[in-house]
Amino acid sequence: MWNPVDTRFYAKKLPVAIAAIGDGAEANYIRTLLEQLDVVTLLHAIGTPDDFLQVISQNESAPPYLIISAHGDKGGLIFGEYIEEIDVSSLQDGVMRPPVIAEAIRLPGTVVINTACSAGVKEAGEAFMKGEIQAYIAADEDVTGETTALFLMHFFYRMLKGSSLEEAWEHAASYDEESRLYRLYLRDGIYKVGDDGKKRIIEG
Repeated sequence: MWNPVDTRFYAKKLPVAIAAIGDGAEANYIRTLLEQLDVVTLLHAIGTPDDFLQVISQNESAPPYLIISAHGDKGGLIFGEYIEEIDVSSLQDGVMRPPVIAEAIRLPGTVVINTACSAGVKEAGEAFMKGEIQAYIAADEDVTGETTALFLMHFFYRMLKGSSLEEAWEHAASYDEESRLYRLYLRDGIYKVGDDGKKRIIEG
């Protein structure tokens, strides 16, 4: 498990890794936002599909939290086109689909938060859960960048204040209509927050 020295400071910091696929503007904004809290970040600037596959297959070196900053398409991650020298065998029309992720992911104990649009659909959630992760959080429809920022701020603020993972997600996902699109995947089922702000199971 990634364990930077900052986690042992007098004012301990929460370690969060960020994988930036494509345009890094959102990832850098997220990084700045989190560092205003007691968070130490590690930014992975993803250049190729293989770079990303290495990040999600770290095994014992896995971070406690991994935020994936990307654009999405029906549960897949958009990488785009590359020159001939780059191996794109993991992509289909420039997109990494959930079956490829399911085959590669090995992040035991990690909480994965995916900011890509539609990344919270069932196929994607089940693919990420194959990697022995603790939880997977993502929206199952399109959300704005503002919603993403608010969700992450609320979630990590609550985590830093001692809330449980489920409590932090429930609080962050109850902010407004768009925030309620964020699903929580755990080993015992898939959860959403209803209009009443309470957690409900979609499938168990």
